[in-house]
Amino acid sequence: MAKLVLTDANITLNSSDISANVAAVTISSTSAEVETTAFGQGAVTRVGGLKDNSVTLSLHNDYSAIEGLIYPLVGSTTTIVVKPNGTAVGSANPSYTATVLVTEWTPVNGAVGELNTADVTWPISGTITKAV
Repeated sequence: MAKLVLTDANITLNSSDISANVAAVTISSTSAEVETTAFGQGAVTRVGGLKDNSVTLSLHNDYSAIEGLIYPLVGSTTTIVVKPNGTAVGSANPSYTATVLVTEWTPVNGAVGELNTADVTWPISGTITKAV
């Protein structure tokens, strides 16, 4: 089975390619646990409920390419597209598209001599669309 080392992930936010400023990306999807146990059952039963999705980015801040893009988006939604292995979409490189709610932004983060970075986790509003 093939393994993938992330070296060429492509991330587009609000129609802007921010890949050169992204150090890490995570798309997370969870499902609520809904109990369905009724009288007479000997064990708890469950079904999956609503999904809750999010995206986490570790960013190298740049005041024109990153901060200038994200700062005006705080409090609003925008589209994010993540392709793990370059720009060509296919079975070996799916594209994940979602609408994120930009809930946080850290425009300045670092100490003397350190890279100005920002780590954000934004909730996804709705579903994640996967294309192959």
